Amino acid sequence: MSDRTLPSSFDGNEDFYNESGWQKATRRLREEPLVPIGCALTVAAFTSAYRASRKGDHHKVQRMFRARVAAQAFTVIAMVGGGMYYQADRNKQKELWKLQQQEEAEEKRQKWIKELEVRDEEDKALRERLDKRRKKVADRAAAAPVGTTLTGTEGVAAQAAAALKASKEPTTGDEIPKDKAS
Repeated sequence: MSDRTLPSSFDGNEDFYNESGWQKATRRLREEPLVPIGCALTVAAFTSAYRASRKGDHHKVQRMFRARVAAQAFTVIAMVGGGMYYQADRNKQKELWKLQQQEEAEEKRQKWIKELEVRDEEDKALRERLDKRRKKVADRAAAAPVGTTLTGTEGVAAQAAAALKASKEPTTGDEIPKDKAS
């Protein structure tokens, strides 16, 4: 087997990438610009009402709280209207994203299969070489005269082959006497 590591299913996966808070805020501002405007108007009205109450101007406080309620209503309407307006666009983006994910998954799957096929071929070639070497050693051992000894791995392989051959041949002492067979 080769010493290469198996490919990971997470290689090159961009799902683990998360956009930063700033990137997300700018993206959302581009998608729905009226919502932050409504939020800013609400904060401005509330701040103005707080300052007026500190000064004791009750009429301005009432006007600013009414302006705050109007700004909040504007923000809610902007959120609902923007959501309805951009709904089709978001659905298209989701479908496109799903399609891209499917294509990437299929590409990864094909790469994975190709890698496994290459490794399988390597394993088959290795086994074939080992079988040829074993057969070659066994042929040498069989062709060697009885009194000669082989050295190294050839000698060990030849001894193992001879022992295997000897264990397969029946001997006369292996028979069980009839009186002890029952």
